[in-house]
Amino acid sequence: MSEATETHGGNTAGNSEHITRIPSGAATPVDAGVSGPPSRTRRFLAKAEKKIDKFKLKLGLKEKGTESHGTSEASTTAASTGESTTASSGKTWAVVARGLKMTLSGAVPFIPDPFKGPAQALLKIIDIFEQAKSNKEDMEELKARCDLLNESMVNAIKGRDERLLSAELKESIGRLVKGVHDTLLATVVEYSTGMAAYVMAEDNSDVVKEANEKMDQILQCFWIENLIAGALVLSDVLQTVKNHTLVLSDIHKTVKDQEGWMVKLCTTTDNHFKSASLDKLKHVPGAAYDSQELAKVNPCFQGTRVKLLAGIGRWMSNTALEEQETSKPIYVLDGIAGIGKSTVAKTVAQHAAAINSLGATFFFSRDHADRQQAADFVHTIAYQLACCDASYGRVIAAAIDDHPESLHKIMAQQFSVLVAEPLSGMLKQRATPLVFVFDALDECAQPDASDILSLIIGSISKLPNVKVFLTTRPQLVLRIKYQSTALADCFHLQEIEAVIVDSDIRLYLGYYLSVSNIQKVFEGTEWDCWSPTKDQQEQLVRVSDKLFIFASTAIKLILSYEGLGPVNMLASILNLEPKQGMVKLYQKVLEIATPTGILRPSKNWDLWLANFKTAVGTTIILQYPISIKALERLLQLESPDLGPMLRNMHSVLAPFDDGPNPTYKIHHKSFPDFITNADVCPQEFWIEESKYHLQLGKCCLRTMNQQLCFNICQVSAADQYKELANLPELNKEKLTEELKYAVCNWAAHFARSKLKSFDKETEQLLQRFTAVHLIHWFEALAYLGQLDTAFSIMHTALTILVSKLKAFLNGWC
Repeated sequence: MSEATETHGGNTAGNSEHITRIPSGAATPVDAGVSGPPSRTRRFLAKAEKKIDKFKLKLGLKEKGTESHGTSEASTTAASTGESTTASSGKTWAVVARGLKMTLSGAVPFIPDPFKGPAQALLKIIDIFEQAKSNKEDMEELKARCDLLNESMVNAIKGRDERLLSAELKESIGRLVKGVHDTLLATVVEYSTGMAAYVMAEDNSDVVKEANEKMDQILQCFWIENLIAGALVLSDVLQTVKNHTLVLSDIHKTVKDQEGWMVKLCTTTDNHFKSASLDKLKHVPGAAYDSQELAKVNPCFQGTRVKLLAGIGRWMSNTALEEQETSKPIYVLDGIAGIGKSTVAKTVAQHAAAINSLGATFFFSRDHADRQQAADFVHTIAYQLACCDASYGRVIAAAIDDHPESLHKIMAQQFSVLVAEPLSGMLKQRATPLVFVFDALDECAQPDASDILSLIIGSISKLPNVKVFLTTRPQLVLRIKYQSTALADCFHLQEIEAVIVDSDIRLYLGYYLSVSNIQKVFEGTEWDCWSPTKDQQEQLVRVSDKLFIFASTAIKLILSYEGLGPVNMLASILNLEPKQGMVKLYQKVLEIATPTGILRPSKNWDLWLANFKTAVGTTIILQYPISIKALERLLQLESPDLGPMLRNMHSVLAPFDDGPNPTYKIHHKSFPDFITNADVCPQEFWIEESKYHLQLGKCCLRTMNQQLCFNICQVSAADQYKELANLPELNKEKLTEELKYAVCNWAAHFARSKLKSFDKETEQLLQRFTAVHLIHWFEALAYLGQLDTAFSIMHTALTILVSKLKAFLNGWC
């Protein structure tokens, strides 16, 4: 694995409150394989600490708090002290110092070895600050920040068994301690060039101010890293910030820090800016991480992907792993299907949004026409940025008003005019990075996917204070491009250590197969007292073979009321071979869906199989999901009842709801890959995509020929020449769900049919549509707000007709 892969990516320095770049060495850890700092640094630290001890002896100060207490006792003490030392206006430095020393004493036993020395030395440095008597503002701020350090560490470890703390969290705490140690020690060394150290500390305000700024940078990195990783609870951080600003308020009489990074990280952003100009942006609502279309994509299960998320948190927080490491604004997470890339992307987006650090998201999908192309990519980014911060919204709206022609330019020009130019100055003022999350770029059609990657590398990643998190399958044309740029670090998800992935899957299975969850799922049935043995759960971990989608699908099958029942289903799954597990599991899904009361072969079997393939085949190739009733009307089947055909497929085709008219959505894209691949899917169940695209194309034409008409929304004669925006509320009753789908997607299905010539039925349908309903089609597109797509749809249709005509002429000649 490359160095970039091992370190989870590089780091781009962010800005502090004073727009100071966060130093790459802030909170920088020493390499785990090295016993301590370089010899020159060790001599420097030893000399400095001897000076501190000398001053303390002169003053008759006693050593206190330097002994490491028992870990479990110290952890308990730290937690309780953290509660008792909550910042308040009356707190003294003695209380802060005592709490900080107790927390450090509790942390010393479990933090990694390279950080133990700085942690123990920091205990000594605290004694010097404890003697400071001055009430100068800068010194009081430094004391308040030390209290903030204490509460941050307490929040990270409170209520947890230190034996169960992740190695990443322990290392993060170690980096935090070392960063604070280096900051305070450098301050004390500078003070100790003349009079007693603590006296100089009170009189040298510039040095203390610099220490305050460095403390802010170090704490900022710690908070962002661990909030993204899920190691810190946001509510705890919010309370800490609130308490801390109360202390500063008491010091300064006014809350000076309200514009600082801490408040910006945790307050609710003003995102209520509205403008008619923004309505001109053709954004894709379903591309947002929190859209209804992505409701079935779950974030990482709590406690899983800890190492990976910690690495992403370090990349986002600008915590460099080595001082010489170059800044890398792009983090590419690539991996095979089913390994959990979208789950990680959604988690990163959620955590970044919670701390006001999410700029925009675009989750690509080949199952949705508007999410598999680049047409509205920049519009969506601009719209989401405008909605996430009112100040961004105002300048983007102004850019639209000043340059309306930019809305229709090529992507690079759109991005420059709508995003880069209006926002660059404002982004430079950010105290924390702004993250863009783009998922499943491989599901965007070519050449659009390559164009978007070029935009990410050449423009988006070069915005000030911006980071881009990107996931994709490692397709060759994309992989060559993102691996060849110096701006991106790449982590190959399938190369993560097997022991880590197995541990995550074990945790996931342990929850869903626990006694309590099984009782809840099967309450009142014969299985409510059943639970798998530990050996069976371990077998299931092995069969999953590092694929979360396997574990997820297996759980859906085991906990289903349909099929074999949980006992037999588990036994059946455990007999699968790990390396062919996903294929065999999907074959098992098809077996369960097959009715047991039909003889094979027979007419009944042939009829059932044809209906089954129609239901599944059309569902997986729809440009976007529509309700089951709308699909039945679109297909115009003789026996329109697709529900029973899909009911036993819930483990791979998930319904949005359990009502009488559900909308089915593909649980994971690996299932369409399986069932449309003749090499792995049983021949009788194999779905020939081109066949069902042609069928849906015909159904769309048939639906339009039947339902389209003049003035379909019944606009009165007095209003027929008004702008659409000025019309009264339209009567869209006749714009049925299936008609809306047909109007927007008929050409796309014909384009994918891959047939050399149209049959007679298709020719007749096309002839009637063009002769009678073409103008009605334009009208319907206008009422649906999709008139600007008419050109691309007609271009697609004409391209198909020309290719068919050429094929016909070549055959005739």
